[in-house]
Amino acid sequence: MLALFAHSAEGSIQYRCQPGQVDWKSLKNGDKFYMLERDLTTKLHCEVHVKLSGNYSQQWLTLKGIVQSSAASLSPQPGQSPAPVVWRSSRSIALVPNAQGEARVQLQAHLPIRSEIQVQLSAPIAFLSDDAIEAQFRTGLLLLLFSMGVVSGLFAYAMRDSTIAWYSGFTLAVAVFWAMLTGNAISPTGIALHYPLFSQNLLLASYGFSLFCGLCFSIQFCNLAQISPWLYRCQFVLSVVILAFTLLGFVPALFPLIINYFNWVALITLLVTFLPGIVCLVRRDWRTGGVYLAGWSPVILTWVSLLLLSVPRMAGSPVWLEQVINHLQAIGFFPDWLRSPLSRQTALVTQACIFALAVAYRTAQSRKKREQQALTDKATNLPNRAHFLLRGNQILAKHRQQRHALLMFEITDFSTINGTLGYDSGDQVLYEAGQHLKEKLGKAVLLARVGNKQFAALLNEQPDEYDLTLLANDLARKSFCVAGQPLDIRLRCAGTHNSPHNTDLEALMRQAEIALEATQQGNQTARLYHPGLEQAQFFQLSLFSAIRTAITEQQLIIFLQPKAYSQTGKISGAEILLRWQHPEYGLISPNQFLPFAEKTGLIVELTRWMLLEALKLAKRWQEQGIDLHLSLNLSAADLADPNLPAYMAEFLNTTRADSHLLTLEITESEVMQNPKLAINSMQALNILGFKLSLDDFGTGNCTLAYLQDMPVSELKIDRSFVVNANRSKQGKVLLKSIITLAKTLKLHTVAEGVETTIEWQMLYEAGCDEIQGYLLAAPMPIADFEAWLPRHVFITPPSPEPLHNLATQM
Repeated sequence: MLALFAHSAEGSIQYRCQPGQVDWKSLKNGDKFYMLERDLTTKLHCEVHVKLSGNYSQQWLTLKGIVQSSAASLSPQPGQSPAPVVWRSSRSIALVPNAQGEARVQLQAHLPIRSEIQVQLSAPIAFLSDDAIEAQFRTGLLLLLFSMGVVSGLFAYAMRDSTIAWYSGFTLAVAVFWAMLTGNAISPTGIALHYPLFSQNLLLASYGFSLFCGLCFSIQFCNLAQISPWLYRCQFVLSVVILAFTLLGFVPALFPLIINYFNWVALITLLVTFLPGIVCLVRRDWRTGGVYLAGWSPVILTWVSLLLLSVPRMAGSPVWLEQVINHLQAIGFFPDWLRSPLSRQTALVTQACIFALAVAYRTAQSRKKREQQALTDKATNLPNRAHFLLRGNQILAKHRQQRHALLMFEITDFSTINGTLGYDSGDQVLYEAGQHLKEKLGKAVLLARVGNKQFAALLNEQPDEYDLTLLANDLARKSFCVAGQPLDIRLRCAGTHNSPHNTDLEALMRQAEIALEATQQGNQTARLYHPGLEQAQFFQLSLFSAIRTAITEQQLIIFLQPKAYSQTGKISGAEILLRWQHPEYGLISPNQFLPFAEKTGLIVELTRWMLLEALKLAKRWQEQGIDLHLSLNLSAADLADPNLPAYMAEFLNTTRADSHLLTLEITESEVMQNPKLAINSMQALNILGFKLSLDDFGTGNCTLAYLQDMPVSELKIDRSFVVNANRSKQGKVLLKSIITLAKTLKLHTVAEGVETTIEWQMLYEAGCDEIQGYLLAAPMPIADFEAWLPRHVFITPPSPEPLHNLATQM
């Protein structure tokens, strides 16, 4: 038990604390005595006894700073009544001495908090005024801390920002700890009186987690992992120690030991917390270091001073350190304003405000960075489509009368690069292409990546088709290495012009995309948009939506183009070609609708229809005694269809046709898309008895090894070889070599695209077996072919002029 006693003009003040001391000690009016953290574990309670003389009716006995204890008025002497308590707040109590001019107060420790208790005889009005002001100030600052912690927590959740989250945790923990320090838990209805164990654990948790969150906040705020790894590791280890120390304190048996040494941990933590700001300044990060030190310096200064002054009364403190602290205190190193609770409270609020402003600034910067990231393409560091539309529309709206052009660029074969070299290499290709365009077009041009493999640029001029072609040729090729592989990328270009009435960038981009699609279909480098391209695209789209209807409503028509033996001119067979008799557009060429059918997979349904019709025709001709072979082309999608052999067998069973009457032509380039799968399908078709022909031989990249494995019986020579053979000796040698190779492999040869008798004669001399082309006849419907055939069983070559004239006569 601790006791106090003091003499003054008004009387005497005594105090004592038990257990520990029996004698009363004196205290002057306005002096202080201490109750320490360990007083809770030692069951300490203190008594204050005041005896007044003379006129005492206007004086109250007041005790301020009783933040850890409950207070009770006792009888000063046997037979005397206790002094009535006239005021009680969270940090103070006031009593009116009894009729004998005496008062006796007992303070009982309930929380492990260091209390600096001031005993004073005060005028009632002055005491109540000062206490109310202090209480309102403390409460206001406490609510401010709580609100800042909650708001910053909401911001941290919304922004997914760990720095703001640690700041929120630190602020809330400090707010709870401060609420305990201000005595709110000991007020007459406080939780410490009713739930002492919970209150002790809450105090320990708020103390420990405020230190832990403060360290984590300093690590994140100053980015210690990057600027000072060694300090980052030190603070990380210290934060783990604090967390472990706090959790151990929840064990009742360890609580007294932990609470006696926790101030040492706090002192070390506060000193270490000062270092990140110094490191930031050394690394010339003036803004971060300055803000950090401005926020932490008042807190560290006031709270370190408090902890240092507590060293002489702290468990385990060395004698030399106590002597140093006492000497510093004696020479005025710790002034009263630095030791006052008000300075510590002001320091905490100052820190909270500074860091709140810093967090708000960081939040604004983070939001700006996220907005920038949302408008930037990661692969190329160029503006993305959203940024291009936003900025481009602003430019067009601001300069409505100015001439602008929108250019779009597309990397050819980009999907092949991605599939072969991987997506990382694809991203590198995109980056290199973007830098290439940026370098060539200049920084003043708004350039962006607007699609998977597409770039767009807004120019302040309007090039015509010729200038656009020159620009595209200059930009068309770029060579560099990707993953150690030399790569030559090619760009296609399309453009469109704005007008005073057409400043919608989205509409301009649609026009440029239509022109870009036209360059792909026409195998061109550059194309300038005109309305006819859009009409053609609408036409193709309308055909695309009607393809399935064409199959079901029998709008498709089979055309036949005859073949003849090169030696005799006798008609040997015919190739089946597809036409579409559209009810609105009339006869439509296959190159207008087959590309869409191949992209969507409807080509498989078209091929099935053609195969069934071909087998029906072959069966009918066989029954009529017409000895002709038919052939038709299979697409890459057909070869990739695992059900192809099955439905071919079903068609044979349905039509009862002889499979040897139908030759299936397979383009060399389609085989090379997936050689293994194509060869497997070809072998299955060969087993069913179908003849197989390798179409457009020599135009793809088929090797002789694959040719040897293919179960083909025929090579179909592309027209380009026929034309080149007619122009040069090297072409003739190449054509002769192909035919000789076929003969060596015992393969039948057919030359397509024969248009003159000179070409026929040349093929005859080279040893080609069959010819096909306009020299014989143009493609015609089945009925026309059957009417034409009796008159042309043998073809006598006409004059050596292009067959276009002959086709006109037919």
